[in-house]
Amino acid sequence: MQLYAKRKIQIQYAKKTYSFIQEEIYRLRGEFKKLKTRELWEYPEVVRNHPLSIDLDLCTKQGFLGIYDTTITEIGFQTYLKRFLQEPIEDINLSFDPSEIKKILNQPFRAYHLLRKFLVPESETNEKFPLPRVSAENSFWKKRGFLKYFFPIWGIFSPIYLVLGLLFDLPLIPLLLLTNGLLFLSYRNDSLKQWKEIKTLSSAAGRFEKTFVYLAKDRKTTKRMIGQISSLGDSSELLISPLPHLVLNILCLWDLWKIKSLEKWKLKFENLWNDLQVLIIKTDAELPFVNFGFLFPEANFATSSPGGTLSAMSLVHPLLPKESRVFNPLTKMLPGDLMIVTGSNMSGKTTYLRSIAMSLLLAGTGAPVLGSEFELPEFQIHTLIRSQDSMEDGVSFFYSEVRRLSSIIQTADNHKKVPILFLDEILKGTNSKERYIATREILSVLREKQTIVFLTTHDLKLAEIPWAKRFHFTELEVDGQMDFDYQIRDGVSGSTNALKILKKEGIPIRNEEE
Repeated sequence: MQLYAKRKIQIQYAKKTYSFIQEEIYRLRGEFKKLKTRELWEYPEVVRNHPLSIDLDLCTKQGFLGIYDTTITEIGFQTYLKRFLQEPIEDINLSFDPSEIKKILNQPFRAYHLLRKFLVPESETNEKFPLPRVSAENSFWKKRGFLKYFFPIWGIFSPIYLVLGLLFDLPLIPLLLLTNGLLFLSYRNDSLKQWKEIKTLSSAAGRFEKTFVYLAKDRKTTKRMIGQISSLGDSSELLISPLPHLVLNILCLWDLWKIKSLEKWKLKFENLWNDLQVLIIKTDAELPFVNFGFLFPEANFATSSPGGTLSAMSLVHPLLPKESRVFNPLTKMLPGDLMIVTGSNMSGKTTYLRSIAMSLLLAGTGAPVLGSEFELPEFQIHTLIRSQDSMEDGVSFFYSEVRRLSSIIQTADNHKKVPILFLDEILKGTNSKERYIATREILSVLREKQTIVFLTTHDLKLAEIPWAKRFHFTELEVDGQMDFDYQIRDGVSGSTNALKILKKEGIPIRNEEE
């Protein structure tokens, strides 16, 4: 039976490894639709409603957070989300050093072996598991100080007396059984909580056994720790049958012996378990970013700029397939600088902004980026690319955008971090005259607050703002058809294509010259 069980686990692990490699091939090829990612509603509300998630499509079926999610622990998944979204991580033990990802990727095959050791054979796609901490404090014995020292004597005496009583017809056997039964009823509710903890720890130990052992420095002691708690967990199977459970406690106070064993296990292995628990969760939260670098060895790590410079020789959006990638440079931007990007529809303006924003988020986690010579300051990222109205709150698109802008301006006073803001077609919900005046004043305020601003617009008048750096994308005409090379160019766009697109889709434009 042991050989059969071991063989069954090996087959499960082999199947899980095969499935993981297949998923890696899909990621490598950019075939993201073949991956079983999370639905939007499966993310925590605070994550799916986060401005970065909305503006950068992070939580969609083909969003970055789902595509590269390899986490297996509940806390590791939450830490991964917070880490990418630049949100604070409350548990100081889980705070990260951005250089850790680089260290892993610099070790040959380390990334692949870590990813395999973090596979859970019986898990479903996107399933997350608890990995609890161990606390030596035990409220069970606090309520029963006398019982803690008395029960070992009574637990040995009871079965011996029962055996002798049956052999030699000794008196008081019914009284002994009644006493043990009443004693069992007095601690049963609390002992069930102890059994629940044993089951949780045992399940975690079995599920993460390969991970525990692989990350441990003392593997022999770690195996012993896992073996002992797993053995205790096996005892909990008796709880499924109430009658044997009752009989064992009446005969020898069985629950108390197991609770005592749990206490001894905690005293012996508490520090080792908790140290490995923190290491597993931290590594679990890092592995999605490690995996990105592992799949794309051509990616490069960013360098820090003490002077506040943001620039790159080349950058591209991390979710574009290799055959569709068009790398573009990022000119040197300093605090207070403004870049205005103009261009025709579908030419690549918004994708360019998202490429920079995604590269910033990746670099902020310590992951490599698809590009070269990416230099960045300590930053705080803000985006306003996709505004949302609210029928429930009576908020229009325009007012929603104004509130977001107000919030961004008010929080752009962090002198330790350079605010970096991405705006796509700002203040779309108002007339052109007021839009120009409002946008000019907003950009002036952001300049005073030393914010680096990237703005895309079709309004060529905005490109006249004197301190702006002007770039554009355009379409090419090949055999009478529109074609795009998605290359950024200096200056302001001189071409438009809205009417061409309308006519191409069968919408008649009768007075084009007007």
